[in-house]
Amino acid sequence: MRYIGNKTNLLDNIDLFIEEKVDYQENMIFCDFFSGTASVARFFKNKYQIISNDILYFSYILQKSTIVLNKKPQFNILLNHLSLNSFTDLLIYLENTSLNELQEHYNIQNNELFIFNNYTPSSENCDRMYFKPATGKRIDIIRILLNKWKSNKLINDEEYTYLLAVLIETVPYYSNISGVYGAYLKKWDNRTNKKFYLRDLNIIDNKKKNQSYNEDGHVLIKKIKGDILYLDPPYNNRQYPPNYHILETIAKYDYPEIHGVSGMRDYSNQISKFCRKKEVKKALENIISNANFRYIFLSYSTDGLLSISEIEEIFKKYDKKNTFSMAKPIEYRKYKSIQKQRKKDLHELLFFVEKDI
Repeated sequence: MRYIGNKTNLLDNIDLFIEEKVDYQENMIFCDFFSGTASVARFFKNKYQIISNDILYFSYILQKSTIVLNKKPQFNILLNHLSLNSFTDLLIYLENTSLNELQEHYNIQNNELFIFNNYTPSSENCDRMYFKPATGKRIDIIRILLNKWKSNKLINDEEYTYLLAVLIETVPYYSNISGVYGAYLKKWDNRTNKKFYLRDLNIIDNKKKNQSYNEDGHVLIKKIKGDILYLDPPYNNRQYPPNYHILETIAKYDYPEIHGVSGMRDYSNQISKFCRKKEVKKALENIISNANFRYIFLSYSTDGLLSISEIEEIFKKYDKKNTFSMAKPIEYRKYKSIQKQRKKDLHELLFFVEKDI
């Protein structure tokens, strides 16, 4: 999934830096504190017991399905009810059964189709081009079916969450966006023409009791403990919720009030202090000071609101014995500054401190 600040291409670098600094032992607990798509937590699940967290609910659904679960749910009751033989058959059923057939069979009314009615050019009342109408309708029908199946006890909580995560992982492949959902493209991208099929999840069994949370980090940090705390907070003034508002709505399917050209949902209770220049330094220190973790790592960007000296100041304040260090900056992309119209190198910065706890 395309995601702001996604660390997929930097995982090996992060792993090497952690190996240099951590005295590895069995049964260590690794916390991916700003989990996003959970790419970091998934990567380290083979090695550690995992704690993950994110303020976004769609992220929590991904975490519950790929971090908390150690094996794919069975779906026995649902498969028997639908006369299907396997989970693959279930995905094919959801992908290929005609929309009219599904809508009629499950008695789904047009006014229930929130994505179709609000994010596709489906009528005179909506011209937003986030999805082709058929794609938007299939997303809606699958999402409504999950609620119906759960309500009718055809699927349990784990199975419900797993199928919802599969849908969330799939949606970006058919979204008419440049990368985030803050705006849609004015012409149809080629991906929107592709046949719709659901992406299954890769589940790693680390045989440990992993935990995932959907909480404000400043509250959660006081309630958890472990060995390695990995921090990858927002680094500039772009708030995440408005950039992923449609995924949040699909995850919650709560028929929210929306507004504006992009059909934005309210996100006032998900504002991050890390995206505010006047609050970010205090926000980071709040996490570090309350962290009950021995090893603390931070990923940050040279494009971030905090300077290297500010991060160093905070880390050294809680340093156990002069352990603060910084990895060699990793160049990861270039962009053209709109203001200065020149290319600028962006580097990922990795910081470490062994905390005195």
